[in-house]
Amino acid sequence: MAEDDIKEKVLNDLRSLRGKLDPEILREVELRMNGQVPYDKESARKTVELFLHARHDQGAFAEKVLKALKVKDQEKDGK
Repeated sequence: MAEDDIKEKVLNDLRSLRGKLDPEILREVELRMNGQVPYDKESARKTVELFLHARHDQGAFAEKVLKALKVKDQEKDGK
């Protein structure tokens, strides 16, 4: 009977701790446990910035990308 009491106490403690965790952190942990890496907008932005900075075309490619993104956003918004 003592083992059941200990098990129930541990489960209650885990439920209590889980309730205190940030849901976004829990989602990220679950994704990582399943072998998936959550999308990190800041890291993606930094990677693109580094890529564009390394190009030697006086910003022409960056302008092309920004223009394409603007058009895509306008199409998505129905403008």
